[in-house]
Amino acid sequence: MNDIHLQINSLAQLFDSLDPAPFREKALDRDADAYLLESAREYPRSAPLRIVVHGPASLEPSLPDIATAVRANFSLSLQRLARMERFRRRIAWRALALGLAVLGAAIFGARALSDGGWWAQIVSEGLVIVGWVGLWRPAEALLFEWVETSEMRAVLGRLATIPVEFVPDPAAAGGPGA
Repeated sequence: MNDIHLQINSLAQLFDSLDPAPFREKALDRDADAYLLESAREYPRSAPLRIVVHGPASLEPSLPDIATAVRANFSLSLQRLARMERFRRRIAWRALALGLAVLGAAIFGARALSDGGWWAQIVSEGLVIVGWVGLWRPAEALLFEWVETSEMRAVLGRLATIPVEFVPDPAAAGGPGA
């Protein structure tokens, strides 16, 4: 089991203080969210993961709430990613249609200039390049971005179901000996 360690001294450190939602529905603090996400990305998809929360013993009764909040945070992030992916794909298909129209017009213009002098040849080649550049973004979105999105979906899916454990830390603020 691969552990992602998270040291907190109070519940307030873990959650976004500006989020007005009830405790279990609160968003994670941006730094905590980013740390957990980056840490989970370091491991292969097949590697088992868990979050180990270190903090004062007084936080141990809150572990079920912490685990629920962490999973809910990443479940919501996964839903947002799915919506964004659908939006981007829809835009990419429109951009592809526009890019093909630009390419067609550029090739048509290049052919119209093909019988001209050296300057017409330069403009003609430039039009062909502009036409192909018009397809760059749709090709990137439809052919390559899905790889990154697929990886992110896998990481968020793992974090949405990750086991969370608690380890009392006597040195933490509020704990014995502090």
